[in-house]
Amino acid sequence: MNKTIYTAILLCLAATSVSCDKFLDQLPDNRAEIDSVEKVRKLLVTAYSSRTYVRYFEYASDNVDFAGEKNPNTNQLLDQNYAWEAMTVAENESNVNVWQNYYKMIATANAALEAIEKCGTPEEMLPYKGEALLCRAYAHFCLTMIYCLPYHPQLASTYLGVPYIDAPETTLNPKYVRGTLEEDYRKIEQDIEEALPLINDEAYNVPKYHFNKKAAYAFATRFYCYSLQWEKAVDAAGVVLGSNPSEMLRDWAATAKLTWGYESRTMDYIDPLNKFNLLLIPLYTANGTIFNAWSGAGSRFTHNNRVAKKETFRCKRPMGGPYDTGKDDCYAIYQHPPFLWYDNITNKVWMPKWPNQWEVVDAVAGTGYSRSTFVAFTANEVLLNRAEAYIQLKKYDLAAADLETWNQSFYKVGQYSVRSLTPELIDEVYSDPSSARYIPLYTREEPTSRKELHPHGFTVEAGRQENMTQCLLFCRRLDFLGEGLRWCDVKRYGITVDRFDDTNYDDATTTGYKAGESLPYNDLRRAFQIPQESIKTGLEANPDDNSKNPDHPFVSSYDTLN
Repeated sequence: MNKTIYTAILLCLAATSVSCDKFLDQLPDNRAEIDSVEKVRKLLVTAYSSRTYVRYFEYASDNVDFAGEKNPNTNQLLDQNYAWEAMTVAENESNVNVWQNYYKMIATANAALEAIEKCGTPEEMLPYKGEALLCRAYAHFCLTMIYCLPYHPQLASTYLGVPYIDAPETTLNPKYVRGTLEEDYRKIEQDIEEALPLINDEAYNVPKYHFNKKAAYAFATRFYCYSLQWEKAVDAAGVVLGSNPSEMLRDWAATAKLTWGYESRTMDYIDPLNKFNLLLIPLYTANGTIFNAWSGAGSRFTHNNRVAKKETFRCKRPMGGPYDTGKDDCYAIYQHPPFLWYDNITNKVWMPKWPNQWEVVDAVAGTGYSRSTFVAFTANEVLLNRAEAYIQLKKYDLAAADLETWNQSFYKVGQYSVRSLTPELIDEVYSDPSSARYIPLYTREEPTSRKELHPHGFTVEAGRQENMTQCLLFCRRLDFLGEGLRWCDVKRYGITVDRFDDTNYDDATTTGYKAGESLPYNDLRRAFQIPQESIKTGLEANPDDNSKNPDHPFVSSYDTLN
């Protein structure tokens, strides 16, 4: 077999050029020959990235507030993340580790694809070819979500992409260029569409830990929404949801009947037997404590009572119900209320999604690794993606039907004044200031869930389309809490993010918070800075200062091209 290395790309993208030169004195052959279906299958088991974007996206979004300097539960990486600064700190979930693990996923996928081709691409290997293509596409897509600006059909060819690696590396110290976001999206789409017909769930013992058919089409649905291909998004969603989407959604009412406790309910959340879970990925991560209402970890910046009362769980909402009142009243309307903790230091409000699966290394010394399981794709997301596509296609009745299906699964519709979502109700909520149900537009002084939109690359017309979009974004924000996808909506829909200091927040009177720094909708920091180690090897850094880049298309032409 050729002396092909798939660690070289990691070293030369994620480490400094000096370390590359010292480490690689000769071209090694550092994997066994992959010449059978079983070897390809085993290789792909190791393909999935053990790090992810979730924590970065949650801390960058409007889902978290500042609890105050007296709260010690932070670290320098979280501080940088929250302040939209380049993340330079070395730790388990550092910027370079996330970058490196996605490129490791790509390298493993490429190694599998090369092996399949050398075997003559027999029919029994086709499902694994599909899986490898999807792993390659997904890893590149995640990298663009993190390190690139949002897609715009007229501007993507001018936006920096990420290096798209579509073959195993065979040279020492290879040189890479970032290319453009348009090129990345084109190649991602090619890989997805080549892979979809090849996926066969029977190839896996536990399909939920692989790109099974529903997970593959869920990924396609997200990609088509982000690339503004609305009809394709609808078609892909239909494969996942079938004729009765309500049967595919998360059954929060059933979860609420389980034994009380964060651990039992988070473990239920990741159960592969649940229909709504489409792809599960084990991680090395502290998310099980950071997004855990019973842990103080990471709580200097967190989703707390101020955010919940003004913008999420306890705010005025399109489906109605008690709002801006005591926690018990507001949370009674949910099929499963969020877990919360409030004391002099910790103030957290999270849904039970991330178990803390500690991996013991030394039982005597009490050492080990923080682990958890990432539900990378859910039927809930697919349904809300389809609703988004329907709204863009102006098929409002179909969009409302999907939103109501979600509404029924999340809220106790018909109780506590919670109403069914219809286009007429949604119009009243967002267009009729004389109605008691009206939700005014967000301001820094009077925050609400309804934020001004500056969609990037597409339009949202005033009237019913905007009203439906506002309702959709509210539903998405609650459903995706703790999963990071709110940040993607913030980027795609051009939502300004305000920081709030809740040092003196009083929940009973809803006072004591103050607005701080803002991230405008056309701020270049919406693309995270690539790792410094990669910049040192010659990769072009992201422009991250609007004042130094006034002519950048994202800054100067945002409104005129939308």
